[in-house]
Amino acid sequence: MDDKSDRVRAAQLAAVERQSILKKLIIKHDRLSEGMEALSRFHMPVKGGVHDTGCVSAIVGDSRTGKSFAASAYARRFPSLEGERGMIFPVLLVETAPTGGMRPVLENLANALGMLHSQRMNNGLLTHNILDGLKYHQVQLLIFDEFQDVCDSRNVRLASDVKRLLRKILNLDTLNIVCIGLPETYQILANDKQLVGRGGLQHAHLHPYTWDSDDERKSFRLLCDMFDDGMPFREKSGLGSVALAQRLHWVSEGIIGKLKNFLFQAGCLAINDGCEHVTFEHLAMAYSAIKPPKTAFNPFVDDWSLKPVEQTELPLSSAQRSLSKRSVAHA
Repeated sequence: MDDKSDRVRAAQLAAVERQSILKKLIIKHDRLSEGMEALSRFHMPVKGGVHDTGCVSAIVGDSRTGKSFAASAYARRFPSLEGERGMIFPVLLVETAPTGGMRPVLENLANALGMLHSQRMNNGLLTHNILDGLKYHQVQLLIFDEFQDVCDSRNVRLASDVKRLLRKILNLDTLNIVCIGLPETYQILANDKQLVGRGGLQHAHLHPYTWDSDDERKSFRLLCDMFDDGMPFREKSGLGSVALAQRLHWVSEGIIGKLKNFLFQAGCLAINDGCEHVTFEHLAMAYSAIKPPKTAFNPFVDDWSLKPVEQTELPLSSAQRSLSKRSVAHA
């Protein structure tokens, strides 16, 4: 929200609209910028130049670190447009199919291109049509999301077939490919010398935020504060304060997707209670709903000094609970 009046207007909206704001809240954080910059570099290495061709690159990271969101945001920068011979898709984002072998991989790619296909069409013919379609629709950057699903080491044949498809696409020399996935995606590609030979395998790694350095702490606190600014309440909740941000980091492990989901749940509780901001109680309730079984520690209720080193911990004594509640009340 830009100012107090914006916050007041948002707080006065109907509950369904406020819920939608929480659910769709988008924060332009630095991990998003890293992903967008990497995609731009893989697509057009010279600013103001032309798109590159014949190279494969990778963006990897833990789940929910913003990889897929960055890919979708980048693709939206290059919407489809009508050319002299048909539709042009400068940047094509393809969701990989986690099961079903090579056929779903090809069908998802054909669907992204808007190509008609049927079960009568064998994989060889469908591959041929896809290669023609990539040239016909003037695709400059082809992005495969969740790439580790189709190159799992447990399915050697599928992995081999998918890598062969990538090489055929790169041999067109009309576009670049970016594979997005979990950290193992890099090694999956690096193990194929023929793919590495097509551009050297540039890559970017989107890491969760840590609490181990001043810069990372400041970045995470800023992220929390930006979420606070965007939430539909009359007052801010102080999410960017050291005490709250540190607890939110512990809960989310510094992963933006987990943080967003957690704040959505806490925000919904605050809306239900008719509160003017999210309170410690709402955060505590939200964490109680997701904490692992047999876990006693709640960072929004218990004294921070009693936090376990790992997520598995011994239950607190009643004396410890009493002490921790008094400490948090004065935090």
